[in-house]
Amino acid sequence: MKKILLAMAVVFAAFTTNAQLPNGSIAPDFTGTDINGVEWNLYDLLDQGYRVVIDFSATWCGPCWSYHTSGALEGLYEEYGPDGTNEVMVFFLEGDDATTADDLAGTGGNTQGDWIEGTSYPIIDNAQDIFNLYQCGYYPTIYTVCPSRIVTETSQISTADHYAFIQQNACSPATESNDPSLVSYAGVHATCSAVDVLVNLQNFGLDNLTACTIAVTGGDNNISFNWMGNLDTYEMTEVNVGSVNISSDATLTVSITSSNDTEDNDEVMADISMAEEGTTHIHIDFKTDNWPAETDWQLLDDDGNVVESESYGNSDNTEEFSYDFWVAQGCYSFRITDEFGDGLNASYWGDYEDGYCHVYSVDEGGNIVAEIYDYDGSYWYADESAAANASQVVGISENEMAEVLNAYPNPTSDVITFNYNIKEAGNVSFEVIDMVGAKVLVQNIGSKAMGNHTTALNLDHLASGVYMVNINTGGSVSTLRVNVQ
Repeated sequence: MKKILLAMAVVFAAFTTNAQLPNGSIAPDFTGTDINGVEWNLYDLLDQGYRVVIDFSATWCGPCWSYHTSGALEGLYEEYGPDGTNEVMVFFLEGDDATTADDLAGTGGNTQGDWIEGTSYPIIDNAQDIFNLYQCGYYPTIYTVCPSRIVTETSQISTADHYAFIQQNACSPATESNDPSLVSYAGVHATCSAVDVLVNLQNFGLDNLTACTIAVTGGDNNISFNWMGNLDTYEMTEVNVGSVNISSDATLTVSITSSNDTEDNDEVMADISMAEEGTTHIHIDFKTDNWPAETDWQLLDDDGNVVESESYGNSDNTEEFSYDFWVAQGCYSFRITDEFGDGLNASYWGDYEDGYCHVYSVDEGGNIVAEIYDYDGSYWYADESAAANASQVVGISENEMAEVLNAYPNPTSDVITFNYNIKEAGNVSFEVIDMVGAKVLVQNIGSKAMGNHTTALNLDHLASGVYMVNINTGGSVSTLRVNVQ
């Protein structure tokens, strides 16, 4: 639907988002045959040092036609292509297989005009598989792929701007023997106390990269890691450099410190924010946009386990939701994703209401203690996150658990076993209560003698989350938190 809306737009300004492959990704290789029968392979061209510009368009798309007829890519190809300075290759890929050869030639019923006349660069028809391979969400999508295989959505920019982009050092072919490159930071941007520093390391050298040293500064402790492996030229891998302690908002500098042939690509930066200090009661206000099925969110604990999550079904109307969760003490992260990449910014597409997402930590009275995540639908995102330190217990309290000797495994995915002590003979029962106070399981064990006992409960039918288990033992009640995964 959004593809059609985009094609109907009157004014379509150039923009860059991470709705597609995120900038900095490795471009997938593809082979395609143009309408003249010539076969082209992306990586073969990149290995020859070409910068490759790919125009994913559709014959029916008005903005695509406007950009095509602007001559920006034609000028780029003629001046800097094989018959010019021989630095650039340009491709037109028709990404909608429902169109026909007649549409491409301007004589069909689903076209803006003749796309072939006056186009000197290769045209590859029926390229929907490649369009999908590049995770494209709309037409036109303009990518520039550098010899390093790194892809950037350069959008509908001029000939001069495209050429300026490819002249950057990062878009030059590899020329040095030993050239490890840090492409991007890949870790989290919020923490309660420490962060694992993840970076994408690429071999930008002509020789295989087998070792380099990566250092991190800017946190409470500086660290250094001696990476060892075997990367071919342009091959990339994610490296966990190590854990850095954070006690306040910080900007980490990640650098290659071992000797190499150039320092131009040896450093990346990462802004890290401290988690908001809050309570064990988390409140979420959420409003979908007109495409709710694109949006998901998760609340994760410090081990990456999903505590709560939500996905939204198909609808063309907005809907408001309110959630309350009680969690155990600890560090939590909230992550929200949008598969199209435009977030809840529905007004961009026409007369639609933007959605929103507000995540708070609240006290016993429901008053806001901390604002964990605040999004008003005014901008695009594909993936955002924030962190909270649930340090103050509110809401459901945890009783003295002297009666409970052990409960394992916890977290559990199915059966959990309780060891407990009965001080006086009597009936024993278990109650499992979710975080909104509903009893989801009650199991009566019957009469038990004084002493130690073991009982197993099967919780595999429960949704993932935190539950309170009340153990009634001969008139004494003990309470234990259980995490079901």
